[in-house]
Amino acid sequence: MISGQSLLIFVLACLALGATPGPNVALIVGTSLKHGRRAGLLSAIGVNVGIVLQLAVVAAGLSWVVELFSRHFDLVRYAGAAYLLWLAVLQWRHAGQGEAGPAPSGHAAFGRGLAVAFANPKTLLFHAAFLPQFITNTADPGPQIALLAAIFAVIALVGDMVWAVVADRARMAISGRFSRVADRVSAGILAGGALVLLAAGRR
Repeated sequence: MISGQSLLIFVLACLALGATPGPNVALIVGTSLKHGRRAGLLSAIGVNVGIVLQLAVVAAGLSWVVELFSRHFDLVRYAGAAYLLWLAVLQWRHAGQGEAGPAPSGHAAFGRGLAVAFANPKTLLFHAAFLPQFITNTADPGPQIALLAAIFAVIALVGDMVWAVVADRARMAISGRFSRVADRVSAGILAGGALVLLAAGRR
């Protein structure tokens, strides 16, 4: 049984991680700024489905999957950075066009989030190293890892949805003649997420 103190420390750590912008947050905020709340929320859901799948890999003890991502760490993150940069270029090219811009469908927004979540191999490696630190029953760690993974997933989803809503409200506040500026800020955020991925190391 994980102690209440350990759970509190774990929750606080999850909240701190959720408040730290990275490639996932860059995609969600950039999407909401350009295409609105619905697209941003769907991107957030896609991101968190990817996170849940990563957590499931850790909870199931599939070390070979973790090893696979570790072996191809650079290849995966370079592909993810290229994808975010491509989205940034699209945002920049269509700045100020509003609805005339290439708004993604619901499936596309979800898919973007899922793709970016898996394009960040450091997240999977982090989960594999982070969750076991709070395990007390090493003989049968499965249930405790599943509990911690569920807590992490809920906090991550709520946090990402907050990012999407806040970004959408910012978009509405600067709509109209400032829409071009908002769209280019969105492109800059996506490019920033790509740079974070490019700069990411294994540690």
